[in-house]
Amino acid sequence: MSSRRLSTTTALRRNSVLDNSKKGCDPDLVPERAGSTGSLVTLIPPVKDQDVAMSRLLSDLETMKHLMFMTRVGGYTKKDAAARRTGRDERQHAKELVNYTIVIKKSLIPRSVLHNIGDDEFMPACKVPVDNGHIEIDEPYMVIGCCGLNNIDLANRCSEAGIILDARFWRTGVSTEALYLTLKFGFETLCLHRISLHTTEGNLGMRGWMEKAVGVEVECIRKDVLYLGNDKYIDSWDYAVFDHDWYLSVEKNLQARIAKR
Repeated sequence: MSSRRLSTTTALRRNSVLDNSKKGCDPDLVPERAGSTGSLVTLIPPVKDQDVAMSRLLSDLETMKHLMFMTRVGGYTKKDAAARRTGRDERQHAKELVNYTIVIKKSLIPRSVLHNIGDDEFMPACKVPVDNGHIEIDEPYMVIGCCGLNNIDLANRCSEAGIILDARFWRTGVSTEALYLTLKFGFETLCLHRISLHTTEGNLGMRGWMEKAVGVEVECIRKDVLYLGNDKYIDSWDYAVFDHDWYLSVEKNLQARIAKR
């Protein structure tokens, strides 16, 4: 752990959270319908109306090129996306994950991306129910990905974070803010101790983000754990962020990157 000192406010907040976490993570803190709002993106619960957009996203070969172990021959149908959503809803009800859909308002879409988006990709303004009220999206918006916490282990205060993002929005700051909001919820609300993120050797963007933006080195390389079919396997490159890292540096580093967008 670095010798740099925490600010008084940050230290008090961290100590309060860690004192509570010694009692173990409270399953009631894992929401049925989670949401969060950032300056660029909004995280909302998955719903039926998103199934078409999600099937399009999961079928896009550029978006999924580093997640080929998740792809399907012929892509995902609306029925496939619905089955994935309901299965993950069941796991969230069982307190095993926190699942978000990443959306962005039309007015916040970077100009460099907007010309590549069809009118049929936008959804109308709405109020989205969440556990503590609702999130209002006051203009047309677009589904651009999903993220969240998987395999939540409350007894050991560990989880895995993951993200799938529309390739048109890579290198726009969207993934930084979506993962920032996800990590913040994991460490500050669920009081997790360790959150891992897994990627592949060829995903230089994610590896670079973990090493430069987050400031952590690869923890391990698990050989041949992701099956691509036709007797072909690839390795998983695993990273981890710990609660003390979050409060000491990671939170501030990501906030600074978001502010510079």
